[in-house]
Order: sequence, then structure tokens, then C-alpha cells
Amino acid sequence: MGGTQGFCLSGFADEISPDLNVQVSTLDRLGVKGLDLRSVGGVNVLDLSITELQKVHDACAEKGLHVQAIGSPVNKVAFEPLNEAREFDKLRRAIKAAHRVNVKRIRIFTPMVAEGQNEAAGPKVIAWMLAQKKLAQDEGVVLIHENDDRYWGAHPENAKRLMEVIGGNSFRFAYDFANTVLQGYRTMTDWFPWIVPYIDTLHIKDAIQDGHQIVPAGEGEGELLEAFQYLVATGWQGPLTIEPHLAAAGPMGGFSGEALFEVAVTALRKVAGEAGINV
Repeated sequence: MGGTQGFCLSGFADEISPDLNVQVSTLDRLGVKGLDLRSVGGVNVLDLSITELQKVHDACAEKGLHVQAIGSPVNKVAFEPLNEAREFDKLRRAIKAAHRVNVKRIRIFTPMVAEGQNEAAGPKVIAWMLAQKKLAQDEGVVLIHENDDRYWGAHPENAKRLMEVIGGNSFRFAYDFANTVLQGYRTMTDWFPWIVPYIDTLHIKDAIQDGHQIVPAGEGEGELLEAFQYLVATGWQGPLTIEPHLAAAGPMGGFSGEALFEVAVTALRKVAGEAGINV
């Protein structure tokens, strides 16, 4: 399907099925040209072999698709000194995976900080992330930090501090609307417009704060329509990556199934169309 210049549609394909063939065929049927690679066959992307990664690359190429990003779990850990070295090693594995499937984007997080320690831990968290950014620069990849709702960078004041210090061509942002809602924040007042210059990718799921409900795009409190209208007006360009979590959501991912993934795609196209975006 066609798209407004600068916007392209991608999706976390393991939300469709663990089976690679089902993932790729469903994306192709729905006109979603990008695949965010998080897991195949229940195996996390960091644990896929070189051969398995090549199979993903080839399966996408056969359908005219491309791998949009590596959906790694890097830094989804507690903020502890021992974890820093472990996550650095995980990032090396993510980079190897990215090179194998010919993609530059790697989704990452910031570590989880104990309650009440956000301010005090800030300099050390930023130093942790800066070391990873330097590795990304050396390896020619781009780290995109997601505001997952349990981690240091999910809070706007922390994310702003982080991006002002190390944001740049090799360290950008994956903005998630639902995670914002689940933290009690709002897109247009707490994040936009300061975050927009740093955004590489939009993660598309919506939520209602009451009851922590995940819902299709435009049906919650994520303010997607207002955000899309703002982005069109300011000339922002980038991927819209579907991560619906409509059947299940967990600490390392979510699941929707084929039917609900199609619901998510349809909902996104509806709200995007209202903002003048054709994807």
C-alpha cells in the first residue's frame, strides 16, 4: 500500500504468531512492509543463531518486506553495577543480529531504578547509556530508546535529561503512546513538543489509564490523533510500528494473534487517515 512521504508501517511480528512464515505472510497480506524482530519460534532475537537470522532476512526479502528494527530487551534489568556489563554484552549480540539482517535500528531501554532514586541515579544511568551509545557509533547502528512504563526513561523529566545529554544520530527515541498513559502522563502536555526532535520511531498501541487497559489506536487516552496532526504540521518523518498487546502483555513482550493484529492495523490506518497520513 502507498504511504504519506516519510511515514512507513512496521510491526512487531511475534505479536501475530511465533511462526516466521505466518508472521511474514500476515504482514504481507496487510500491506505492512516492515518487521520489528523481537522473537521467532518463541526464541528472543538475542538468542537466534546466525542461520535463523538469515532465514528471517530471506523470508522478508521474498515477500518484498524488510526488517525495520531489532526489538531487543537490552537494559530491561534493575539498575545494579553487575547488570551494566551484562547488558553491554547483550547489546553486542543485538548489534551482531542487526548486521546479519541488514538493519541499523536497535530498540533498547534504560534500567529500572528503585523508587525514590530517579534523581540521584540519573548521572550513573546516563553514563551507562553513554557507553552503549559509543559502541553503537563504532558499529554504525542507531539505538532507539523506548519509554517502557517501568523503567527510568519512562518518566518525561528523566527522558528529557537523557536525550539532552546524549541524544543524536546514533541515539534516538521510540515513543510509545500506551506506556505514557499507563504511567499517568499525557502525550501532548508531558512529552510533545520537546521529544519530537529526538523521535525516530512511534510505537503504536493505545491505553486507558483506569484499569490499565490496552486498546487499539485511537480508542484510548494516548492522544494519537493530536500527535499525528502535530507531526504532520512539523514535518516529522519516521516509522509507525504496531505493537498492539491486545491479547496479552508481559515484561518482555506481548501477543495479539492474527485477527487482533489486523484490528490494530485497521485502527491505526483510521486514526492516521484522519490526520492526513496514508499508510
